[in-house]
Amino acid sequence: MERAHKNISNKIAKNIGILSRTSHLLPLQIRTTLYYTLIYPYLTYCNVLWASTYKTSLKRLIILQKRAVRYIIARIPYGAHTGQKFLELRLLKIDQIWRLQTGEFMYRYDRGLLPPVYKNFFSRTTDLHLHQTRSSNSYYQPYAHTNTRLFSLRCTGTQVWNKIPLSIRLLPSMWSFKRKLRSLILGDTTNQQLIE
Repeated sequence: MERAHKNISNKIAKNIGILSRTSHLLPLQIRTTLYYTLIYPYLTYCNVLWASTYKTSLKRLIILQKRAVRYIIARIPYGAHTGQKFLELRLLKIDQIWRLQTGEFMYRYDRGLLPPVYKNFFSRTTDLHLHQTRSSNSYYQPYAHTNTRLFSLRCTGTQVWNKIPLSIRLLPSMWSFKRKLRSLILGDTTNQQLIE
């Protein structure tokens, strides 16, 4: 996983270097488009796997994403805080991208839209109880003995899914689910357990 982090970091750093030389000449809309074209894809590709770890392991990538927002999109001085800019521009941070993509994976699993290899990958709480419970749309949280298990999709997937409000989990389409979940992650302060 460390090698994956290094490879992604190197590619992002290279693109930031290229873009930072010309971004001051471009309007905000073009700068944002460049971010989503040359930086964001590296932060999303297989994010479900490599971003499921301690924040300390993602430190360089987090710094690079902030640098991209600071120098390419927001054009704010070195050392300036980027938190407000992420909110204003409705940009997802790395951990938020991970939560969104993990939620999407679980939605597909819940609807039987994944390849057959994932069949019975998770256990519903109703499979473990003889009666219906309020958490009947939830999945059993397996116990993790090791960090490898703790950060595995089998554990993190159930954690993320079970924290998503039932009203969002039951939405009829992936498009509506993704839109509502993204909105929740970006701005609903009543669900900090989902955002943090």
